[in-house]
Amino acid sequence: MTTHLVGRAVDAVGDAVDDWAVAGVTVGDAVVLVELTGPSGSLAGLAHRPPGTPPTRNLDVAALLEGATAPTDTDDERVRRALGLATLNALSVPQVDWQTGDPMALLDPAVDVIATVGLFRPAFRKFEDVTVRVIEREPTDDVTAPSSVRVETYGPDETARAMAGAAVVFVTGSAFVYGGIDGYLAAAPDAATVVVIGATASFVPDPLFEAGADVVAGAVVDDAAQARAAVAAGACGTDLHEAGVRKGFVATDHAAGLSLEAAEHG
Repeated sequence: MTTHLVGRAVDAVGDAVDDWAVAGVTVGDAVVLVELTGPSGSLAGLAHRPPGTPPTRNLDVAALLEGATAPTDTDDERVRRALGLATLNALSVPQVDWQTGDPMALLDPAVDVIATVGLFRPAFRKFEDVTVRVIEREPTDDVTAPSSVRVETYGPDETARAMAGAAVVFVTGSAFVYGGIDGYLAAAPDAATVVVIGATASFVPDPLFEAGADVVAGAVVDDAAQARAAVAAGACGTDLHEAGVRKGFVATDHAAGLSLEAAEHG
């Protein structure tokens, strides 16, 4: 199903493939960056970098984009998937009207329980007086958080229990690389606001909205040269937000539990 969801996004940008050429591919320790060039300028997209060896051949736009729906059974296949998603994110840029802001920093103070698929350590300092139920693929050590933030950890097989009663559910975009996004979206409570978040999920949002997401929070590359240098130096997603990359989101009318109106417009 992940392949089907991403495939619909690929179809949405498919008509533009022939208009663009690959200007560069940068594979860092934590992130991949794909840059495209064409008659109307340049585009760039990011994605989480999993372990594995990146491909060195067939790096044209069509071949890279094909990787967005590649299998994810091996490390190398997951790297190919990441490069495909970064290409999809770049091609999506002209079609997404991002509003500047970070939904994790816009949690309504009245919310007392949230769930996150993925361990967003830097986000904990943005929260106050809330229980955060973290669903992680790998066992996590003790998590440091502010005293008013209560962190509980769960495995993927405990997803339903972790999400039960959560007002807001944040799902990491890296689930598109490792798999499982459909199960997480399906498990979210009907009343919860579901946010798919991370640079990896910076593609045309309609397929995500139709699959149950209420907010898509991604990343906009404003300065490709600065981002390229940071990715090559091993920057992670958090570091990139001080290196030519801006957080943005798009949302449906249902975003209870988030004060999106407080976000910067831009």
